[in-house]
Amino acid sequence: MTEARRRILLAGTVLLSLCLRGAALPAQTPATEGTAEPPLLEILVEGQHEGPRLWLVRKGTHTLWILGTISPLPKKLVWQPDAVREVLKQAQEVVPAWPTYGIGANPLTAVRVYIEWRRLQKPPGNLPLSQTLPPPLYARVEALKARYDPKDAKLEQMRPMLAARQLISRVFDAAGLAQHNEVQETVLHLARAQGVRIHQDKLKIEDPVDVLKDVSHTPLEREVACLESVVTLLETDVTRLQARAQAWALGDVDTLRRLPVEGDRTACITAVSGSERVRSLIARAQDNWLLAIEDSLNRNSGTLAVQSMDRLLGEQGALATLRARGYSITGP
Repeated sequence: MTEARRRILLAGTVLLSLCLRGAALPAQTPATEGTAEPPLLEILVEGQHEGPRLWLVRKGTHTLWILGTISPLPKKLVWQPDAVREVLKQAQEVVPAWPTYGIGANPLTAVRVYIEWRRLQKPPGNLPLSQTLPPPLYARVEALKARYDPKDAKLEQMRPMLAARQLISRVFDAAGLAQHNEVQETVLHLARAQGVRIHQDKLKIEDPVDVLKDVSHTPLEREVACLESVVTLLETDVTRLQARAQAWALGDVDTLRRLPVEGDRTACITAVSGSERVRSLIARAQDNWLLAIEDSLNRNSGTLAVQSMDRLLGEQGALATLRARGYSITGP
């Protein structure tokens, strides 16, 4: 594959991945009227940390270990995966948290995806944020920009949803948080090094151009609601996300249970999943993981899986689903 084609495919799949992962934007907890974050201090997690203990799921003589992850994590975290190395000695397969995404091999489709992706970058009506947002919200956006990235000239020309992601990136960086979750990548690297196969489903997106068009046609009021929810989070709730990140590093699952992030209820997810096509892709990506781990449990004596804590915990989480299906589960 040529470098040009790689870039086209990468550009086209970035937003598809964004849609399938539910916008990857944390939800906000209800804020007290008139409250705001104290001066933001960077979270520091020194030394090496193993994170939480693994959950153990059993079916007869077959065993599944599940490593729960979160995002964001401390950007200076040094993860020590000794427990994972030991599990991989007993595992025949690793199941990642999400499938990979494919848009087919047709070069014309790749070019069309790239063109649609570039079109999606433009704000509705090609209007700047100052003319798109209600004045009170725009003032709050400008205050965050002035505090965390005053030289950012691109934010003004972004559509509201992408401006939300840009603000999150800047504020998280100042808070010592990293959105990119390297824990799973480390697990997959260790699995390859130890010769353990990876159960990597590939979710075929039959109509990637139409998916991008659906997202580009998101009603402006939904995009504005997404941005407003993110602004509120960044104004009032970053310390809670820092506490979650630190709790994960220290293996404190009880604290993680007390500080949930209901990602599937955010305004940003509502914004990107307005079409049946996108909702179907998100549902397929979520369902595929449960199908994959049950398949691996039936075939292997030992399997290691990775999944977000937010999808594992709670009454509607994957662990509760597995218990309801008769699996024996122990863990932190």
